[in-house]
Amino acid sequence: MVVANKAPGMVTEPGASHRDDSLLNALVARYGGRLLRLGERRDYGLLHRLDRQTSGCVACALDPEAYDAIRSQFESREVDKRYLAVVKGRMKAGTQSIDLRLEERRVPSNEGTRLVSTVTHAGKPAQTDIEVLATSQSHSLVACTPHTGRLHQIRVHLAHCGFPIAGDPLYGTGARILQPSKNDDRTLGLHAWRLGFSHAAGRVDAAAPPSRKFVELALEVGLRHESIATGA
Repeated sequence: MVVANKAPGMVTEPGASHRDDSLLNALVARYGGRLLRLGERRDYGLLHRLDRQTSGCVACALDPEAYDAIRSQFESREVDKRYLAVVKGRMKAGTQSIDLRLEERRVPSNEGTRLVSTVTHAGKPAQTDIEVLATSQSHSLVACTPHTGRLHQIRVHLAHCGFPIAGDPLYGTGARILQPSKNDDRTLGLHAWRLGFSHAAGRVDAAAPPSRKFVELALEVGLRHESIATGA
C-alpha cells in the first residue's frame, strides 16, 4: 500500500487533457510493474479519486490482495475520511451533521457538459459531519467527515448551508451552479487531511499536511489553527 499526498491542481488519473502528468503517472514511475500488473480491472491500484483542485490523501494498492481487501472497505463505507475546508462565512462554533440527499445531473459547461450534484428529495442519502476549528471575520476553517461518498458531497453540503468552500469554481451559496472560466486555477479550500483503513499488517491511519497553497489561502483570510501550522 501507498498513500500519496496529491498536490492541488493535479488530476488523479490520466485523461484526455492530462495523459502524462497525473498522480497515477507519478506512482507508475515510482512503482512500475507492480501497478501495471494490477491492470485496468483493478484501476492500476487506485482505490479512490480526488477532484483536480482538491489536495491530500489518495490510497493506492501495490498488489491484488491489498486492492481487493481495501476496495471492499471503501464500498462498505468502512474507511475513515476527514477533510479540512476553508469556507466563506463565519460558522457557529461546535459540530453539526448535514443530512441532505444528492442527485447527479449534467449541466452545460465550456467543454460540453459536466456532472454536478444537486440537493433533491429524490437523491441518494448523503451525510457529512462538520466541526468548526477556527473562525475569522469572513471565513471559517472546518473539519469534515463524510459518511457517504457522493459526487462533490462536501462542497455541495457546505454551499447549500450558506458556507461555500473558498475558491470553489462550481458551487456558490445555496449550492447554486456557477459557470467557471475555462482555466480557473483558483486555490480550492478543500484538503483530504486524514485517511484510515484496515490492512493485513495492521491499522493504517495516514495524515497529509495541507499544501502550501491551502495554508496561504487560510492565512490570507485570517485563519489560524494547529492543523495548518505546517503546510507542505
